[in-house]
Amino acid sequence: MPVLSKATLMRHRALLLVPVLTSLVLATSTVEALAWGCVAVSEDGTYGYSYNYDSRDDAVDRALSECAERATTDQTCEITDCSEDL
Repeated sequence: MPVLSKATLMRHRALLLVPVLTSLVLATSTVEALAWGCVAVSEDGTYGYSYNYDSRDDAVDRALSECAERATTDQTCEITDCSEDL
């Protein structure tokens, strides 16, 4: 069995987190109106998310901001999912 590097394991963890966080965002959003929600993830699996924002830009800013607050200084956060119905 091959040994995976820590970076590879963290990327796999990040990929597994996206559906979980998306489900969380869907479960906590309001049903009456559609609103923007986004998920941001860094290379090491650090994440940030947003939900119930009126604009995509505001949802992106919030998700990236949360991710950046948790990430180490050498990690870059990127939006992995952003939708108007989150």
